[in-house]
Amino acid sequence: MEVSQSQLDLKIKYLKLKRINELNDKLRDELQRERITASNACLQLIAYTTSTRDYALPTLWGYPPADTNHFRDFQTQHADDATCCTIM
Repeated sequence: MEVSQSQLDLKIKYLKLKRINELNDKLRDELQRERITASNACLQLIAYTTSTRDYALPTLWGYPPADTNHFRDFQTQHADDATCCTIM
């Protein structure tokens, strides 16, 4: 059974319409997202970094308390080992 040209045109138009509707839905979803300006984002980032302690910078924040440093316990338990890794 052969499909006529008009039926083929209708299918193509339907697929184009479907694609446009999907794109519109994506754009609507994107429009609903909360947006902030770059300056507000920078201010939030600065506020977070100045209020959150980062012990990777001991000159700035000092060393973590002994009871919260779980790496310290690991170092004392494995101090007698000559190596920490085995390469095969």
